Amino acid sequence: MLSERDYMREPSRRRWLSATIVLIAINIVAFAFQYSLLPKLIDPGYLALSLWGLQHGFVWQLLTYQFMHGGVPHLLLNCWALFVFGRGVEWAVGKTRFLILYFSGGIIGGLLQVLAAVLWPHYFRPTEASVGASAGIFGVVASFAMLFPEQRLVMLLFYVIPINMRAKSFLWVVLVITALGISFPDSKLALLLGRNVAHFAHLGGILTGLAFTRFYFLRFLRPADVVE
Repeated sequence: MLSERDYMREPSRRRWLSATIVLIAINIVAFAFQYSLLPKLIDPGYLALSLWGLQHGFVWQLLTYQFMHGGVPHLLLNCWALFVFGRGVEWAVGKTRFLILYFSGGIIGGLLQVLAAVLWPHYFRPTEASVGASAGIFGVVASFAMLFPEQRLVMLLFYVIPINMRAKSFLWVVLVITALGISFPDSKLALLLGRNVAHFAHLGGILTGLAFTRFYFLRFLRPADVVE
């Protein structure tokens, strides 16, 4: 169970002041700002990620889009995933490397989503904008699955049916869903997987997490910290 991990059971104050908790708090504050004061100050389209924006030099969108969300369910799901997976990765690799992974996953995922709009405009429309922390979080999920592949997770299928699976199995499920979303973007299956989901951004985040963990993180871990 997740509670068997040191980062889950350690009763230290430091755990609650972690970078993961700070990121969750920032996302919540940014969401409140997005739907209250932001529209009165600036067009939110200047902060959401889009091909049009990057073509006009709005490179800050690669960062700002990660703190915007499409609604309360979107925000809650991302914060929950970050809470579940982020603390383990942060505990294993440290705050600095964890933050590098998180934001790199968001940036690389965003670039991949925009590239898809360039290469396949019929399927991934250049005029659409992307928002959300999902790309960075998917990088964290991929890293967690590599660091703790045998860790048991209890997931909710269709938000109702509890399923117990290992972290490495969950990553494969995520990869399959992402591949289906990319391969059949306008199908009924894609609508079932989630409407207006930036699957290429998710893929970019996953690849970032796998690469960072394989070629960067594992060099800094003690043998006892790594996989079971």
